[in-house]
Amino acid sequence: MIFIIVPLTPLSEEKQELPKDDLFTIMKGKLVVKRTPVKGSPWPEIKITGRVKARPIESISVFYAYHEHKEFLPDLLESTPVKYVSPSDVHIKFVMDIPWPLKNSRYVTGNKVKKLGENKFAIEWYLVKSNSSKESKGSVTFLPFKGETLLIYRTFINPKSKLAGLFRKKMVKKTVKSVKEIIRWIESKKMYHPKEIKNYISLLNKTFEGDYVYKDIPRE
Repeated sequence: MIFIIVPLTPLSEEKQELPKDDLFTIMKGKLVVKRTPVKGSPWPEIKITGRVKARPIESISVFYAYHEHKEFLPDLLESTPVKYVSPSDVHIKFVMDIPWPLKNSRYVTGNKVKKLGENKFAIEWYLVKSNSSKESKGSVTFLPFKGETLLIYRTFINPKSKLAGLFRKKMVKKTVKSVKEIIRWIESKKMYHPKEIKNYISLLNKTFEGDYVYKDIPRE
């Protein structure tokens, strides 16, 4: 058995300082996309940085509504909370529509929400089980940025399929599209549904206080 060690940056070490070229790109409303090859995997680690026109607490609280991910993430058919490990660590079942000849991806991830500091938040995920991936991990971090939010999305998936290498470019494009949709969804909620955001923030704060906000799922 081969174990692959992926050098994902610890959330506590995530830097807000940006190279000038990256800052210029983000200020224009575009995403900075970086790929890092991973030995033994046909797919790279991906890091995407962008700007969200909302505050960090608003941004993460919208993303924290896991059950709504299927409403905005491309090709996602299901996003269902299924189990609590702790108030801040929830298992989510996902079903992703995958084009032929690959089968639809069915997987469960653990999702840990964290407060990194004053007005700094993140959600970090890890693989529980999957029919399509040997390994999967990632995070999305929300940091204060010029009165709004700097979003840093990092993901690595090592697929099981021997054909996966043929879909490398498509996978990267799909990941970029997903981040664009995350930003669009957050900004849309802030603009058109401010009452919903207040509710999201309340649920997030209850989580940090130790409450189980999804009442109808089992706990470990």
